[in-house]
Amino acid sequence: MPALLILGILGWFGSVWWPGIEVDAPRPGGGDPWWTRLLLGAVGAVSAIVVARISGGGLEPVAGAILAIAAGRVGAGIVGALLAAARR
Repeated sequence: MPALLILGILGWFGSVWWPGIEVDAPRPGGGDPWWTRLLLGAVGAVSAIVVARISGGGLEPVAGAILAIAAGRVGAGIVGALLAAARR
């Protein structure tokens, strides 16, 4: 259970932070609703856990951490794109 919690935290972290994506100002016309950040964080955590389960867990700790962060970003990016498309 603690391993899943750590993977979930790393996935959440990956969903809200990624090197090179520093955005300080909201988009023109208003920013995203407050709940989208929570939703994308939860999706990032779940995607990191799912990818870790699929990979079998035979990774080195650093490689597993990088995989969890990247999986969180990819999962949140996909759902974020779907949410943006649904708003239009």
